[in-house]
Amino acid sequence: MKVRLRVDLTRYRSELVAGVEGTTVGAAGLWSSGSDRFVGVRFPSTTIDVLWESLEIIDEQYLAEAKRRDAEKREALKSATSVVRYAGARGGFKYLSYQYTDKSGAVSHVSTSSKAEAEELTVLFNQLNIPVKDTVLENNPPNRRS
Repeated sequence: MKVRLRVDLTRYRSELVAGVEGTTVGAAGLWSSGSDRFVGVRFPSTTIDVLWESLEIIDEQYLAEAKRRDAEKREALKSATSVVRYAGARGGFKYLSYQYTDKSGAVSHVSTSSKAEAEELTVLFNQLNIPVKDTVLENNPPNRRS
């Protein structure tokens, strides 16, 4: 997939300035082989492992497919039920869980511990008039060794 470098990596290679374009090649080196936070990128003069967060995806085909998948998921989330936002005993966010039915009729049970994703979903559920229940988890869960 076509990508554009968003950061300056000239400390590694002089031609790796912000804005240079390349193509992802999967696991290319030690970092991309050992962590999904990195991907190998072939630039005009070198191939190097780069953090995904340092790249901007510019591949039109990929972006169109991602947009289609997002619209499909948004449509499926209109059927969401049992939306619960869980907080810890001191009020801190723990996770959001919900279920929905996809276009094939399969019921998916989903949870996310990403606060940013949960906030986006909460806004969406509110827009769709889907109730979001807030629940506080117990500080000390019951002893299960009895």
